[in-house]
Amino acid sequence: MKRPAGIDVHKDFLEVAFRELSGRVKVLRIEYTPRGLNKLIKLLRRCGITDAYMESTGDYYLPLYYALKGAGIKPHVMNAYKIRRPEANKTDERDAVWLLEVGESDLFSDSYVPDEDIQALRFLVRKRIKLVDRISDIKREINNILWRLGLQASQFAKKLRSKKKRKLLLDLLEGRLGPDSISDGDVRALYDVLSKSEFRAYIFVLKSRLAELAYLESQLEEFDREIEALAGRFEGVIRILMSVPGISFVLSVGILSEIGDIGRFPSPGHLASYAGLIPTAKNSGGRKRAGRPSKKTNKYLRRYMFLAGMAAVRGRSCVVREFFQRLLSRGKHYKVAVVAVARKLLCVVWYLLCRGEFWREDGYFKGLRRPSRRRRVRISVREAIAILVRAGYVVRKRA
Repeated sequence: MKRPAGIDVHKDFLEVAFRELSGRVKVLRIEYTPRGLNKLIKLLRRCGITDAYMESTGDYYLPLYYALKGAGIKPHVMNAYKIRRPEANKTDERDAVWLLEVGESDLFSDSYVPDEDIQALRFLVRKRIKLVDRISDIKREINNILWRLGLQASQFAKKLRSKKKRKLLLDLLEGRLGPDSISDGDVRALYDVLSKSEFRAYIFVLKSRLAELAYLESQLEEFDREIEALAGRFEGVIRILMSVPGISFVLSVGILSEIGDIGRFPSPGHLASYAGLIPTAKNSGGRKRAGRPSKKTNKYLRRYMFLAGMAAVRGRSCVVREFFQRLLSRGKHYKVAVVAVARKLLCVVWYLLCRGEFWREDGYFKGLRRPSRRRRVRISVREAIAILVRAGYVVRKRA
């Protein structure tokens, strides 16, 4: 027999509500510590509680979720937006009682909590996305500084995309290299403009941003290596996703981490709705009207599929490009058509993952190679000869 309990999760304490055998609701407050979790589990076992209902409050619910799962009590994570209380007055005790009533009614479905491997992969990919956003922000800030100094950023943007040239410029600005030791004309010309005394404040900010950019790019390489190591056990699924036009290795790992178990979506429409790629229905009084796609969805999966759609419409897939051009010919806006392509690709992903098949298209072939991010190490000729000699080779100077 199912006996639920409602737990309102906070940073420092848990508000627990359960129904006694007499039918009276009892509410207790327990501190949210390892000792408090042990006390809670003993209490729930003593009262015969089989299911615990909680809201997905950031990351605070996760220790409680795994503690209950390990103790044999089934945890249910609910979407706070979907089960919000209709009453205006709010207290912690009322929230716990409301979660208890939600568990007793069985009117709401649980939120999906992936297993530990998918959870770790999702955590890494989401942090990588934020890291990429920060790198893009710094590059835009560098361009803004160049414009402020009277330099047209469009002329130097392509030059500063090179890590080597950015490092040379940073070494020049910090005094580790002299201008006479630099053979690169572009970097030297830029340094001549930036070396003026009236630009001192801007040079200080520019140096800090170049140093931060170099550090974040090295961190991005570390993230990519860690993601590739964790994604090894999902090699088959990733290969299927990478066969779809527009989906790279990083996007395939991100899509996999957000979807998790494809079996929880009964149709491709449910998966597209989960990603927020279909219009909302606003039907009333016999009138049917489609609204804009809802934003209360998985924003990460929506972003991954939009990026995949942007890449696919520029790719070599005739099927995708014909579908995209057909939408444009009907007067659709460019980005509206890209969203439609993203939805179409996600529906195809659902079929491919359910059937375990690859994307097939006549005249289209996509390599499944992963991007290599190994660093190139520069060494002197003498060091290279020493390495070859230690490896057993005989090195002779050509006459």
